[in-house]
Amino acid sequence: MFNEQQKTGSSYHHGNVKEALVDAGIKFVESNRIDLISLRRLSKEVGVTPSAVYNHFADKDSLMLAIKLRLYDFFSQFFEKRFSVSENPEQSLLEMCIAYYEFSREFPSQFRFLFDTTLPMEWSTPAMVEISGRGIVRTRKLVFDIYQKYQIPCSEEDVVNATLLVWSQLHGIITLKNSGLIAAAVAFQNWPAKCALEEDQQVQNLIENHVQTMVNGIINSQRSEGHH
Repeated sequence: MFNEQQKTGSSYHHGNVKEALVDAGIKFVESNRIDLISLRRLSKEVGVTPSAVYNHFADKDSLMLAIKLRLYDFFSQFFEKRFSVSENPEQSLLEMCIAYYEFSREFPSQFRFLFDTTLPMEWSTPAMVEISGRGIVRTRKLVFDIYQKYQIPCSEEDVVNATLLVWSQLHGIITLKNSGLIAAAVAFQNWPAKCALEEDQQVQNLIENHVQTMVNGIINSQRSEGHH
């Protein structure tokens, strides 16, 4: 997954122990063994004494924070490569939403770790807030650009609410697809086969409809205001 050379055991120099522990933790994430992560277990994987681990991480939560930071950075880099901001904010928003889905497909274990696990509030450091919020900050900027494109007056609340709708509905689509619930409904409750979300194109079509519905909602909000 990462470009840096994977090292194990005694090949790590002392100064690299912290990164080595994060590397080892990410391997556990990738292989769906998150429950097995512990400072003692990772010290064994890396080839250092358990006491040496505490020179870098006070406890398991601080280690998990470091793993999340690394994965959020990878998540952000993935986005940078998959979509570009253009003069058409609707198209950029669609590309970003598709990239979000593609990440969930290509890196399912990392996706679940980032969005299905929580850390204590006290571990919400400025670095974590900044890097984990990059996606929703991009979304907010594109939503605002859509308001601007159609010259629709908006408050900060309008933009944030629309942003949260985009993000939460997108995450909901992906969660339902990955859960298999929709495919089960098609199989056992006679839902249309085209709604099964078993094919990537079906999911992408739904995401495209989702983005268009959101854009239409923004445009129609001006018309609704005009009737009052």
